Amino acid sequence: MNMKFNRRDFVKASSLAGLGLVVPSNPLEQLYNLTNPSSNSVFPNDFLWGVAASAPETESREGRGRSNWDVYVDNMGGSKDGTTNMRNTEFEKRYLDDLKLLQAAGVKAFRFSFSWPRVQPETPGTPNAKAMAYYDHLVDSMLEHGIEPIPTLFHWDMPLWAGDFTDRDVSYRLQDYADIVSRLVGDRTDKWLVYNEPSALAAFAYGRGLFAPGYSSKRHLAMASHNINLGYGRAVEAIKSNATANTKISSAFNMMPFQALSGNKEDQDAANYMTVFWNYAFSDPLYGKGYPEIIKPLVEPYIQPGDMQVISANKPDFFGANFYARTFVKADNTNALGIGLIAPPKELEATQELPYDPNSYAKVLLDIHKRYDAPDIYATEFGFPVEEGAIVNGVVSDPTRIRYIQGYIKAAEDAVRQGVKLKGMFYWSPTDNWEWTLGSSKHFGLIHVDPQTLERTPKQSLGYYGECIKANGAADIVV
Repeated sequence: MNMKFNRRDFVKASSLAGLGLVVPSNPLEQLYNLTNPSSNSVFPNDFLWGVAASAPETESREGRGRSNWDVYVDNMGGSKDGTTNMRNTEFEKRYLDDLKLLQAAGVKAFRFSFSWPRVQPETPGTPNAKAMAYYDHLVDSMLEHGIEPIPTLFHWDMPLWAGDFTDRDVSYRLQDYADIVSRLVGDRTDKWLVYNEPSALAAFAYGRGLFAPGYSSKRHLAMASHNINLGYGRAVEAIKSNATANTKISSAFNMMPFQALSGNKEDQDAANYMTVFWNYAFSDPLYGKGYPEIIKPLVEPYIQPGDMQVISANKPDFFGANFYARTFVKADNTNALGIGLIAPPKELEATQELPYDPNSYAKVLLDIHKRYDAPDIYATEFGFPVEEGAIVNGVVSDPTRIRYIQGYIKAAEDAVRQGVKLKGMFYWSPTDNWEWTLGSSKHFGLIHVDPQTLERTPKQSLGYYGECIKANGAADIVV
């Protein structure tokens, strides 16, 4: 019999289980013990339970070129807590430690990102051989641990030589970069995300100056918004040329309703404009809908003949949805976005940075379902920075995070009952990371990282997430 194996098949067949070796027992198995975990599941049997992280928040600066974020954070003297991205979690050296803990918890997928400044550190053209070897081995290691690798092409870090999204030609540079990394791992990766949160990238990096490269004007916002979409179309073409026939491609869109608490028309209009820009200006064009009407005056001066065809040539194969919470705003005409932030209403319980907002989650998923003709949806990020307890018997106590995870999964279950085709959920993040301008003090992770030694310690929430994976839904544990 003739049997043809691609490299992905070989790696799976060569895993610990495939070789007949004993897989280490789950160090978290004593945290929880359900008797009938899957009896009430509404998710499909192949529901993909994963985690999500990014290279610029976990990898160190060692071995890569200088990035836009290096310049930005150095110029501001460090993040909010004084930390920089110099070390982060050193994921590029310690990823096996993370994969072992995730495997023990039963995690099925890992959404990671390539670092463009690592792949092409100083110039376009030939990639960095050490970077290619690292990412090649990273993907193989995930598969060996029974974890599906899901790459994100661009998670905001850009090599200095590449410029920025005010230059429409950056879409060709992005296409070249996409070709390089998809040639490397396209035979072992069935799902790709081109961008992480293109709306946040445009708004904060080009409209408000809060992210690298730090522009703050409506003109920069407009140019970058259209060029980001143009880059999507060109990157998809490159990935498709190197991927398998079954590969599915989309982006991770941050879905965040903006709400004004006052009855003032100016505030209401500002919230509505921002809701449309943030949630639809980077997805509608990909689905062939063009730019929303109220966004057209912003971007039309930068649209050239053929652009919209490039952007919509390959409709997303699924919808990647990041959701954390609503944002509450008022009108503020002193900035390019036209909004100012206000405190959430007191009845909303708050995490360290964001409200805990499960009721909005089901509504957001239903909105995607209706607006884009019932696509498959992957919840590509949800997560919570909360206060945590000390390490006791090798585990960090974080009951609040457990309760919040349970609440968002239940909200997702409610959306599925209403017809939403949710195919997977990805918790942000496997470990505590460097969180951009917030620094390292806001802990989202399921795994604690010691700031000095970088030693990994599991949290109770990792054990709970493992029980949700076994239950294929919100595990029924009182927290």
